[in-house]
Amino acid sequence: MQAISARRQRGVIMVIALITLAILMIGAVAAIRAMNVSLSSVGNFGFKRDMANQAERALRQAMTALNGAGSLDSNATALNYSAAMLATSAEGIPNALLTTTSPELVSGYGVAANSIDLTTAISGESTSNLPNMKIYYVVDRLCLNTGPLSADTCQTVSAAPQGGKSPGDVTKSPKPVYRITVRVDGPRGSQSFYQATYSN
Repeated sequence: MQAISARRQRGVIMVIALITLAILMIGAVAAIRAMNVSLSSVGNFGFKRDMANQAERALRQAMTALNGAGSLDSNATALNYSAAMLATSAEGIPNALLTTTSPELVSGYGVAANSIDLTTAISGESTSNLPNMKIYYVVDRLCLNTGPLSADTCQTVSAAPQGGKSPGDVTKSPKPVYRITVRVDGPRGSQSFYQATYSN
């Protein structure tokens, strides 16, 4: 009688051990999946941050070109510049940057030489760890039409004198506001847009 009871107990212990092992295995699979999702999210955040950092190249290039351009009352294809606001999508992205056929020409508002190709090494830079991105940009003046600046048809900024006004203060003339829009095409078909406003 005791032998039969001991045999039954051993059978119950084996069932309990199998159930415990199954629960541990399910927990391990869930933990591995959670870790993979976390790693993927961290990778995506780093990827997006790198695209934003690379977009700074185009912003700097556009601002440098505007600073030395002189009069900006008319369109300048060599600068990827429009003297009037460009038509935009519902999200506020100029349609000129949404083209897929020849984005480096930004739909007639720019030239291929202004695109920044990071799929190959730029002179003076290492060929290792290339970002594998292409960057395009377009600049438009926030005015309704081309021609001389007018506060009635253009968005402008004017700096008030520091410390308040006094008799004889010269009122500073308004300055136009320029919108720089950057498109970054990255690996695996990724694409990001960045915008900044600028006045010189």
